[in-house]
Amino acid sequence: MKATRRDALRLGLSGVACFCIEATVPRWILRSAQAMVDCLPPDRILIILQQAGGNDGLNMVIPRTDETYYDGRTRPSLQIPRGIEINLDGLNGFHPRLDKLAGWFQQGIVGIVQNVGYENPNFSHFTSTDYWEFGTIPGAPLPKQGWVARFYDNACAGAENVDALLAVVAGTSGGTPDALNGMTGYAPPTIDSPDAYDLEVSSDRALRLAAISALNSIPTLDPHIDFLQRSQNAVEVSTQDIAVAGEVPLLVEDGAYTSDSLGQGLKLASQIIRAGFGTRIFYVRQGGYDTHANQVNAADPANSGRHAVLMSNLNSSIDAFLREMELSGNLDRVLIMTFSEFGRRVAENGSAGTDHGAGNCLFVIGGQVRGGVYGGQPDLNSENLIRGNLRHRIDFRTVYARVIESWFETQALPIFGQLDYDTIILPQLPEIDFLNTASLVQSR
Repeated sequence: MKATRRDALRLGLSGVACFCIEATVPRWILRSAQAMVDCLPPDRILIILQQAGGNDGLNMVIPRTDETYYDGRTRPSLQIPRGIEINLDGLNGFHPRLDKLAGWFQQGIVGIVQNVGYENPNFSHFTSTDYWEFGTIPGAPLPKQGWVARFYDNACAGAENVDALLAVVAGTSGGTPDALNGMTGYAPPTIDSPDAYDLEVSSDRALRLAAISALNSIPTLDPHIDFLQRSQNAVEVSTQDIAVAGEVPLLVEDGAYTSDSLGQGLKLASQIIRAGFGTRIFYVRQGGYDTHANQVNAADPANSGRHAVLMSNLNSSIDAFLREMELSGNLDRVLIMTFSEFGRRVAENGSAGTDHGAGNCLFVIGGQVRGGVYGGQPDLNSENLIRGNLRHRIDFRTVYARVIESWFETQALPIFGQLDYDTIILPQLPEIDFLNTASLVQSR
């Protein structure tokens, strides 16, 4: 039987994907897909999970021994009442809606990194997100490429396979995130769902696609035409493969994944992984964290209000994904890393909400994570805050560097630059080596 492009991709000729929950016409190009397979460890997958809007980390990971949190003045309406949080390690507790994640924490595969941020924090959603997406800080020039794009081009420089496919997938809205923008010769696809991802042809689809394929098969020396031909060929292949992934059955009960962009993105990520494609990086997004008002209902802050719903959806969808990874034998292959552009202010505002803050916590989750709490406890003492905001102790790029070096076994130094990189490793801090995998790269 003749091998098809779909068969080739099914055997692993794929590399990077951005999951975007929005219906769009495929708008991506291909240059070096096999490069991602060849130049990175074969069994390492990164799921970047954005909590967009500025997550209130103090109500997600509760400092259960800090009296300021419970003093009745700082968060009189917002505080999760003492005793109903889920005790993790004596010092910290999960929001009550994170019960399933707490179970994974007790199994030792959830790491919590506290006090993460950057110097001179910016409280604009757009600007602060740029810093996190591009992997830079205030005062430094904004790179032309996102941090993942720089990592990809650096790790896979010179590798090229025109006929291979950089994989597909789904999980965010608003187009390709800046973290993945700027890869040499490649722009990741944005996908709503397997059913919605297809070529936009108005009538007589088969005839039009046959004509397009015939035109694209004609050899050319013109680089511009070649560029368009490769783009179209990549789209044709990807539509087949997304359809294949969409047929991969669930291993968890119906409804385990939430119906929002996060749940549907993680569901599709699981299908792509279990279909056997070689995708290495997925980007999924959960919005709604800009909780200036109605963050909780004061009568029942643990179970009502916007933040409780977000925590519940996060809990359910990550749990469903981890269970499918465990049941399919892929749990050790995946690493989930969460981030939000900033935390919230320590004190609540007058609208049962919180305003834009600074220091925050994030999660790293996976079969090879060394579970626990890293980075120390947040300091809520008003004398140690900056304009009412938590001070950061760990530059977020330090976390990125751990992922690049220990997970993908490549160098982080070229990604952030010599001067910047020297400033982000803070030796006075506790180690944040949250992975069981030993790095093959010498530190600085």
